[in-house]
Amino acid sequence: MRCALFTATTLLPALLFAQDAPKPAAVPVVAAPATTLPLKHAPQSTKSAITAEDLMTRLYIFADDSMMGRDAGTKGNTMGTDYIGAEVKRMGLQPAGENGTFFQTLPLKTRTTDPLSSFIVGGMSLAFGTEWFPNGTSTLNKENLDVVYGGLVGDSVKLSDDQAAGKLVVLGVPRTNAAINRTMGAVPLAPATAAGVVLLLPAQIMPNLVGFLRGSTMFRDEGNAGATRIFVSDAAVNKLFTKPLAELALGDAGTKASVNAIITTAPIPYPARNVIALLPGSDAKLKTQYVAVGAHNDHVGMSPKAFDHDSMRIMTHIVRPGGAEDGGKRATAEQQTQINAELTEFRKTHPTRMDSTFNGADDDGSGSVSVLEIAQYLSSLKIKPKRSTLFVWHVGEEKGLWGSEYFTDHPTVPRDSIVAQLNMDMVGRGNVWDVTGATKDGAVLHGSTDYLQIIGSRRLSSELGDVIEKVNTVGKHNFTFDYALDANGHPMNIYCRSDHYEYARYGIPIAFFTTGGHSDYHQLTDEPQYIDYPHMARIAKFVSDAVVTVSNLDHRIVVDQPKPDPKGVCQQ
Repeated sequence: MRCALFTATTLLPALLFAQDAPKPAAVPVVAAPATTLPLKHAPQSTKSAITAEDLMTRLYIFADDSMMGRDAGTKGNTMGTDYIGAEVKRMGLQPAGENGTFFQTLPLKTRTTDPLSSFIVGGMSLAFGTEWFPNGTSTLNKENLDVVYGGLVGDSVKLSDDQAAGKLVVLGVPRTNAAINRTMGAVPLAPATAAGVVLLLPAQIMPNLVGFLRGSTMFRDEGNAGATRIFVSDAAVNKLFTKPLAELALGDAGTKASVNAIITTAPIPYPARNVIALLPGSDAKLKTQYVAVGAHNDHVGMSPKAFDHDSMRIMTHIVRPGGAEDGGKRATAEQQTQINAELTEFRKTHPTRMDSTFNGADDDGSGSVSVLEIAQYLSSLKIKPKRSTLFVWHVGEEKGLWGSEYFTDHPTVPRDSIVAQLNMDMVGRGNVWDVTGATKDGAVLHGSTDYLQIIGSRRLSSELGDVIEKVNTVGKHNFTFDYALDANGHPMNIYCRSDHYEYARYGIPIAFFTTGGHSDYHQLTDEPQYIDYPHMARIAKFVSDAVVTVSNLDHRIVVDQPKPDPKGVCQQ
């Protein structure tokens, strides 16, 4: 699952607006038992049935240190997608990617911004990195540009093409998650005739933004990002206009400006790929419709510095039970005493192990290998589901749902033939010692033996939600569903943070299955030996039953709820 503290499109609002969300009530942290699983595991042959043993074999391969954290556009992610591609080929699934392959490659490049770049307004130079920073796909070098105020990001009334032609369009950015997300997205914010777009961001956000954009950063080269974007601290607005921001009206002229934003781009070193495979349906008429099953194949790569793995795991479980969701929390004196005591006891039998790999075993190795298990099981059935099953392992989820957005914008099957999408992201935990999230009001949630979170199953189709409940009952899966994080307005915004949303924005009914958060979430400690494999196998069997049930319906799942704007900003 993409993390509000790591992902490009959510990095800024998470750091700025975390204070607006209810904080979970303080509750005792349930002690986690010492794992009995090994650090390494010899792979075994997989079977057609969905088993804990198969999932263990697959995950120890997919989330091994050798995969280097599977960051999109890196060698490790390419190795991971090669593994998935080889497995679905071995199962006899049909390739459903590009050019008769199992892969769909995203058009990604890296960009680097030269610190010698300059932005001069009314003869005054703005400080690079504190007052301004560019974000574009090519160098912008223009002198004596007219400056015009274009209103606020998200306004329905905008400048015309003629009003913006050849000018720097300045936009205010409301202090909301949705508005700030737009500033980092690929959707044009001003007419294509503009020379560039200036986005006025709160001064306190600039250090985080610059820290993220400095050096070489990855972007989608789809030719639709519009004019170069220039982030400017709102503390510098008086250099652009003679009136305060609150008094500006659409079309107001500002001080002339000269910009030299020096940006170089290069292809990414390794391809970032969705893996797409097809199991044809058994019904001659219904096989042209698809039930999509998905997970994301990427994680967040490597840490530039190695840390003591066990010390970090003990600390995060006690101090940061939500993992990266609790990233700012520091140990109290009492907690530090507990950490020291537990580490001392642990060191009696375990030597220090330095660690620099974000293995992503749960996020989303668990979903990726579960989808592989479902694919192997369904492909082994003598009578296949009536509708075709489309398996998609999306890349770049951690970058901001890039792979699922690209697939749904450029589908390899007709988009309106996809009747539903079932998404699996982080399905390997959910124990009583895991803090799996919080209610809308901030009450802490813990897992259990039968725990499973479901998000979005009735947001587009009441029927899909009912079908999933029926599968649980009729199939005697006996899960206890937690819908708390699906509440409208929930501050964690989980509905918008995994790949299912990119299908939902096009009106495709979705259901998102997850066991929620835990202290290893987006940490170096998210490793295969901490996964609950029997629980994960139960979830995979349940989802496979849901796939078969939806596939065999005599009608398409009915969409009875309003569809979102496909180009709008998601807000739960």
